[in-house]
Amino acid sequence: MNNKALLVSKINSSVNVLKGLLEENSYDVSMVVSDSKSAAEYADDTIYDIVVINSPIEDSSGIDTAISISKNTVCGVVLLVQTDKAGFVGKKVIDYGVIVVPKPINKMLFRQSLGVVRASQKRYAGLSEENERLKSSLEETKIINRAKFLLMQYLALSEERAHKYIEKQAMDMRVSKIEVARQILKTYVSHEL
Repeated sequence: MNNKALLVSKINSSVNVLKGLLEENSYDVSMVVSDSKSAAEYADDTIYDIVVINSPIEDSSGIDTAISISKNTVCGVVLLVQTDKAGFVGKKVIDYGVIVVPKPINKMLFRQSLGVVRASQKRYAGLSEENERLKSSLEETKIINRAKFLLMQYLALSEERAHKYIEKQAMDMRVSKIEVARQILKTYVSHEL
């Protein structure tokens, strides 16, 4: 399965060359735009794996566009700039995760840059997934603790006994502790109103 690419470039002969390079590296160029506004709109509206900006673009140098897309989407961003500007531009965009590739393009360097983008995206996806798992776990812990508090308040149980009560109910009913806790909240929260 190929990855989706958004190409931001002035419409000229370089578009076909860049499309070819991306396709050689398993990217489908599903959209080509030539200005920063269109780039931002398409990057926001559609999930692209990568946005390649061939600087300069019609209405800007492309630097601000690269930073904006990197900050506001999960797309990997590659910014192509003239060799003499690569160091300066690299310093401006490095903190945003934008990969700078000097022009004229060296195919091997371009391929490696795409590899860095893929690796970064996999790492980001893993971290994002872990973050969501931790958020969910934290939310469940809050609900279970609230249920324990209600058992302590209304049934005069110790925290340890309330915890064991929830565990035993979960085992007996063959449901999760969070389901038991939610049922406890439904039962006792109405008493507080």
